[in-house]
Amino acid sequence: MTTTGPQRGRTEKEPSRQPSLAVRGEQRRMERRLQAAGIVCQPEVSIQYQTVAKRSVLRGVESGGATKEIGRYFTLCDEAGAPIAWLQPIDSVAVNGRHAVVIAPGLVSVDVFRVRHTYDVLIAKHAVVQPAEGQRGRVEAMVLFRGRQGHLPLDLAGSDKQMAGQIVPEFFNKAGEPIEIPGEFLKVLKAAVRGANCVGCTHQHYLTAPKAAAAAAVSPRTAATNGGTALPAAESAPDAALAV
Repeated sequence: MTTTGPQRGRTEKEPSRQPSLAVRGEQRRMERRLQAAGIVCQPEVSIQYQTVAKRSVLRGVESGGATKEIGRYFTLCDEAGAPIAWLQPIDSVAVNGRHAVVIAPGLVSVDVFRVRHTYDVLIAKHAVVQPAEGQRGRVEAMVLFRGRQGHLPLDLAGSDKQMAGQIVPEFFNKAGEPIEIPGEFLKVLKAAVRGANCVGCTHQHYLTAPKAAAAAAVSPRTAATNGGTALPAAESAPDAALAV
């Protein structure tokens, strides 16, 4: 893999040409390694048509998991990086597979691939372009961040797993300059990195139950109504890994 800077603002207008974590040949090698490791990741956002509402929506599946050596995790959030409610969870006899389904008119996907301490990351925004009423729409996708061969020295799948969910890899361009990850997506990226280190994963790491998502949206407004102030979230560990 070649180290490059992030690609932002690039639009993929054809539904069949969604942004990919890697180029085609590399993608096939990646998929073979994951299949051999028993990891099922579904990193696609598809368009579906709701006949009752007469509108097109997007469907995504939070999925993936890890072994000690390799991992991949795909999750979704809203345009501000906040968690969204799943339509339904998926329970399976297998591990490292599909965890929950989400339906929404717009989504941001976060895809993380890991080989030991090296990470590739793709963050992309997906939206439905609605045509005339009663007709099917199309997906418009735009890359928000792409990081290749990022490094994170901690063993999040082993001795340092207590740090999983609190830290993300560092990425550099060809000149050795740090590449900044969009701040609004740090929280969801931390969750996806945790998923890519979750050995034998059987649960979702970022999508939430519908009631939990509704409570999270209401609580700040409730505090304001009662004359109180919503408590800030606890500070997390540093957002980027320290250089070795």
